[in-house]
Formats: sequence, C-alpha cells, structure tokens
Amino acid sequence: MDFLAWAKEYGDVLGTVGFLFAMLTVLVTNGKVILQRFRGDPLGSFPSGSPISPGAITVPATSGKLTPVQSVKPDYGDKIAVAVLPPKEMGVFDDHFADGLADDLIADLQQALFATPEVSTVARMVKEGADTATIAHSLGLKHVLSTSIRRQENKIRVTAQLIDPAGVVVWSDRYNADDNDLMTVQQSVAENITEEITALLIPAAGIRDPASGKPYASRAEAMVAISSPKSRFIALLLCLPPLGILGIHRFYVGRPFTGLLYIPTAGLVIFGWLIDTILIALGMFADGKGRPLRIWRHDPLKRLNKS
Repeated sequence: MDFLAWAKEYGDVLGTVGFLFAMLTVLVTNGKVILQRFRGDPLGSFPSGSPISPGAITVPATSGKLTPVQSVKPDYGDKIAVAVLPPKEMGVFDDHFADGLADDLIADLQQALFATPEVSTVARMVKEGADTATIAHSLGLKHVLSTSIRRQENKIRVTAQLIDPAGVVVWSDRYNADDNDLMTVQQSVAENITEEITALLIPAAGIRDPASGKPYASRAEAMVAISSPKSRFIALLLCLPPLGILGIHRFYVGRPFTGLLYIPTAGLVIFGWLIDTILIALGMFADGKGRPLRIWRHDPLKRLNKS
C-alpha cells in the first residue's frame, strides 16, 4: 500500500524520467540516421575511402568468391540529367579558370531545371580513364557535356559538345571571347551553352514573343526584346550627383518631362533622385516606353557565326 501511494504521488516524475531516458536512448543509438533523414539523405552516407562505401560492399557469391555489388544509379526524378566533364585546357590559363567554367555550367544547368551528377564523381571517373559512354551508362545519363578551352594571345575559344551514351555528338558549338575579364567570359559561355542545350532538350521551356508567339533563339535575345535598349550602367552613372539630382538620367532614358521637373525641385527634394537610384540599381526603372532597364552592357561573348 505504501508503494502504491508513493507511485500515485510521484507518478508524473517517474513518467518524465522515463520519457527522457527513452529519448536519450533513441538519440544515442539512432541520432546519426535521424540527422541524415532531416538533411534529406534517407539512405545515409559513408565517408570516402571507407571499406563499406557505396560500390565497395562485397557479399559471398555461390562460388565462394567475393563479388562487388553494383552501385545504385542516382535518381534524377523527372529532370533531364547532364554530366559536365572537367573542361580540357589547351594552353596556359589562369589558375582555376576551367574549374570556374565548370561550376558556372553546373549552376546555369540547374537553374534551367536540369539535374547534374556530383562533380567530384564525374571528375574521378574521367581521371580513371572512363569515356563518355561509360560515364553515361554508369550514372544513368542520356547526355554528357564536354568542353575544351584554347587561348591565342588575348583571345579565348571554348568548344562545347553534347554527347549521347552511344558516343554520338548531338550538338556542338564554338565561342570566342576576349580574356580581359575572365569571370565574365566564364559566365557568358556558361549562359550561352545552357540556352542552346535548353532549346535542344526542352523546347517547351523556350521563351516566346507574346505578340507573335515565335520563340526567341536564346534567353539573351528574349532579354533584349523585353528590356530597354538603354544601358543600365550608363543610367546609374548619370544618376550620380549632381547630374542625377538635375534629372539627367531621365533625359537619357526618354523621360524629358520629369527630367525638367527635377531641375527646379532638386530631384523632387532629393527623395525622387534617391528612389530612382535604387530602382536603377535593382533593374526596376523603366524608360519612356515603359521597358525596364535590365541590361548593364553588351555581352562580351562573340559568337563565331555572327563575327
């Protein structure tokens, strides 16, 4: 009776202690798996070089020998997967130029809703001597993107090829650019390659002219068509004081009436000029025809078929 009375009096304390002990046990024994699930990795992961890393697991076969288990191919969902091979450098380039180009290609392809295998996996297979067909079959791909880079004086040429699992080149193109701004070259090449691959593999993703319904050849062409031909960079420069306070930037974009209004009012008591500066910087300022100023400057990339 004394024990029952004690249990009734301290039952809530016992329950709390039991709950905490159970949670501690779960965390100690399953904490790593739970953390992997929260991180979106339901199958877990193994450190590189581990004797039980994926592809290295062995099981007894009927012959008594150890046979490697086939690695599970990545699941790309409903996305088209494209493997980006490390660019081949032909000549002397600045450190990490090829790595930067590959990173920009992967980023732009993913923004265009493609899937890309893990870059280190692809690089390892290339280093081990795997050809494009082997890479495509091993990773469950239908397309592999190969690029090469050449330099002549201050000119850079990038050649790109899209290859299928049979080793057939389904698309290729070449690009020329000046090397005065290597980061811009990387970005421009990556954007143009992504635009052409998107138009080839995902035709429905193309942007169309709202009036005629005709698709634009590229994202850059669509941007030019719907944006103001005035330079966003020049407009921002003209917005600097004292020119901006006098409304010179508004004359430049074809809004002379409000530009004249800025002169006697000191940019509508400074606030109008400040708002204009912010809108231009964000690409939200419109010219006299209502088209937004989005283009900073002309693309430095010169396509061979247009040069």
